[in-house]
Amino acid sequence: MNRRDLGRVICLSGIGTAGACLLAGYLTRFWIELDTFRHFTLHLSLATIALVIAYFAARPFRVPVALVLIAAGMIAIGSWSRLSADQLHIDMDVPAGKQVLSVMHFNIWGRNQQLEKVAAEVNRVDPDILFLTEVRKRSQSLTAMLDRRFPYRLPKKGQAPKSLMMYSKYPFASSGRRHSRAGLRYVRGTLGAEWNHINIIGTHLSRPPDTRSQVDEIQAMAKLVQGLKGASVVVGDFNATPHSAVLDMLQSRTGLTRVTMLPTWPATGPNLPQFAIDHIFIGGGLALAEPAIVGRFAGSDHLPVAASILVPR
Repeated sequence: MNRRDLGRVICLSGIGTAGACLLAGYLTRFWIELDTFRHFTLHLSLATIALVIAYFAARPFRVPVALVLIAAGMIAIGSWSRLSADQLHIDMDVPAGKQVLSVMHFNIWGRNQQLEKVAAEVNRVDPDILFLTEVRKRSQSLTAMLDRRFPYRLPKKGQAPKSLMMYSKYPFASSGRRHSRAGLRYVRGTLGAEWNHINIIGTHLSRPPDTRSQVDEIQAMAKLVQGLKGASVVVGDFNATPHSAVLDMLQSRTGLTRVTMLPTWPATGPNLPQFAIDHIFIGGGLALAEPAIVGRFAGSDHLPVAASILVPR
């Protein structure tokens, strides 16, 4: 092999590999397990563009150009979320006949040693509804702080905290939950007549590459949503990006609309999250008062997500 052509060979090999992975992701209609590739759609597209540009660079710089462009792209992706953290508007114009319900989801991470930062971020965002995942026994101090802030929670106060917790400023008219190790895990709280009996459902799906379990959980979630009266908001750690066929399935079967798109994981290290896997979905005629945001780092490997939702009076 001519050493002068080595850079172009590396670029062509990378372009071919990225292209094959992108193609595999779009074949999920035939084999759902290929959905794992779709989570990397953004990064594979970034790598392809960087390698094409590098292919036409001067001979000594082809590989360095590709690496610099890919690194710059990943930094840009990670910075995208951090820019939204300060776009929190406490005061907003609310249309006549509407009221605003703010909802926040945070996977606080079972190994989080900075739970006081979690409480501080919750105080800053000041949601009406808070849904937490990966709550552990060591999170008792956080539970105590949140119990003082929120009058209502699921499981109810006095009951032992679970890995999935929902807090509310308003009373629940009804509730339900499922915490088994297999199948869909969720907490559901339905607010009263003053909020038009809106349903808030929080969940935590299985991790890739266990796509088959994710599909089963999404099908169970769709059945749950379809069986409820009134509008629904579904939040949680879906372990799936906006490009995923799993999320498409949830939207197509329920009529819900995903309102989140910014990366939330992994937030550790340089705090440049690359994958949008924490989401909020709304349906039943609900709309956003303003774009959803990603919150600030608070010791977890995830960043929180929050949305202000317009609810009919």
